[in-house]
Amino acid sequence: MKIIYFSHPCFTDCDFPLVGELQRSGHDVSYYIPIASFNKRSALLDIKRLHPKTGIFRAVDIYEEFRAYENVIDLSKVYVVNKRHKQKYHPANLWLMLRLVWHFHRQQADVIQLTKEPSLMMKCLYLMKKKLVLTVHDPFIHSGAGSKGKERDRKTAYRNIQKLVLLNGRQVKDFSEHYHIPESRIFLSKLGEYGCIEQVPSVPAGVGKPYILFFGLIAEYKGIEYLLEAMVRVHRQYPEVMLVVAGGGKYYFDISPFQGLNYIQFRNRYISIAELSGLLRDCEFGVCPYKDATQSGVVQTAFTLGVPMVVTDVGALADAVRDGKTGIVVKPCDADALAVGICRLLEDDRLLESMRNNIDSEWKPNMGWRSIAEDYIKCYQSKIE
Repeated sequence: MKIIYFSHPCFTDCDFPLVGELQRSGHDVSYYIPIASFNKRSALLDIKRLHPKTGIFRAVDIYEEFRAYENVIDLSKVYVVNKRHKQKYHPANLWLMLRLVWHFHRQQADVIQLTKEPSLMMKCLYLMKKKLVLTVHDPFIHSGAGSKGKERDRKTAYRNIQKLVLLNGRQVKDFSEHYHIPESRIFLSKLGEYGCIEQVPSVPAGVGKPYILFFGLIAEYKGIEYLLEAMVRVHRQYPEVMLVVAGGGKYYFDISPFQGLNYIQFRNRYISIAELSGLLRDCEFGVCPYKDATQSGVVQTAFTLGVPMVVTDVGALADAVRDGKTGIVVKPCDADALAVGICRLLEDDRLLESMRNNIDSEWKPNMGWRSIAEDYIKCYQSKIE
């Protein structure tokens, strides 16, 4: 089967192993990824300098950073859609999108796999809508991240693309009812182990004390304000433990009351995969204090390195983290409940160690990408009644 897989830098940690598995299964998969100044440092990619020309290029011809993953994905089939101009509506960028659609058309692929709803000139892909499949990473827009334009693009996509892939079963019914989509058009898959983090050498964390870790993009739905409040309570009982909050993005609330606390460290910038590897390997455990969520790549990344998680009971996080087995599940938007969950792990080394063992013995064996790739092929080959 000939597949065009068009995705984005923020999904590389789940795209690369999936595409690699599809390729190893004998399918002809070409992977395309847009790179611009605003996303050149995202997830697996830490591109320091943007290539000076706009166009479609073989990835390794212009960015050596892709070579770190040559054991995961066939780099000869990875292409960069390079955008030199920052402005979304710059004529060169709009023309590039039209060129890309024509480029896809000429390849006569069986399937064009998307991971975001088309916008702007990429809506021309609807001229080939019978070939389109869309993975819906977020069945519902996160709090603070919505707009009328985004919602229009979503509704347009769900009308035109007949095959939609969701990555957790908990939200299928609500998604179907909210967008009036027959469940026969929705295919269920999941995220696997984020093994690419093991392809790069770790950078030492350099924290100097025991610490718990929040990592990821700073966004309103992440609930970081509740985590900081919880840490003040935790500190009274465990003054030797620090919190590291690592990730780029603008804070959506006033963090100044917490910036002077010597037991909270803010790393408010892009965290490379090498630095993240070091932070995860050295931490006690991770925390996801989300106010709303779908599934989370944060959990997949942490579990890949055997790190238990304290998470809130939102979206499918409670499905990903087995309460008392691979982590702790607490009520969302509740600093007290979060503090209790954190303290429960800090006070019980044996419980924490058993969780690490459970991740290795129970979670990892079920997170291979082969069965996930098979799910996608079944979706591609199916017929919608």
